[in-house]
Amino acid sequence: MQQLWARIEAALERIAPEVAAAMPPGATDGQIRAAEAAMGVELPPDVRESYRCHDGLPGVLIGLHTALHSLDAMVDDWRERSVDAGDPPWDEQAEDGVIRRDVAWSAGWIPFISIGNGDVICIDLDPPAPQRRGQIIDWSHEGWRACYEAAGLREFLEAFAADLEADRYRADETRRAWDGSGLPLVMLKD
Repeated sequence: MQQLWARIEAALERIAPEVAAAMPPGATDGQIRAAEAAMGVELPPDVRESYRCHDGLPGVLIGLHTALHSLDAMVDDWRERSVDAGDPPWDEQAEDGVIRRDVAWSAGWIPFISIGNGDVICIDLDPPAPQRRGQIIDWSHEGWRACYEAAGLREFLEAFAADLEADRYRADETRRAWDGSGLPLVMLKD
């Protein structure tokens, strides 16, 4: 994961040096354990390793999503959504063996990127099959359903790094990140 983050850092230094310089340091093992305890989960090794490299990524829209949550933002987002955990789905969906279809929201879905409209990208710690634990899912508030994104955080960030390296992102100096950082917004090119 350190090599993957080194790729992301190098690309951001080229695209948006101000954003690269403001990347937060990694979380401590104690901070990671505290977040896990607050949510009652054990994060997959690749997630822990990623957060040890950087505790979030302000000012960068990953794909069509918003910035990578810090651990604190992850826990806050999870707490807010967990009140709906276990609610029945809005509509009948066929069980597909990929994502739980018997609930509208699961407490085992750990939001790590918000999309800004109520949708979130989650680490799935409650899949219907144990071998899928840690997969990345995109949950939509419209219909309260989720779809598969990636096998895990490493694969998800690999695609992001490849897009950065392929020059698919740009820094928009006229638009600033809305997270209070005042950083230029790094986003996909039109």
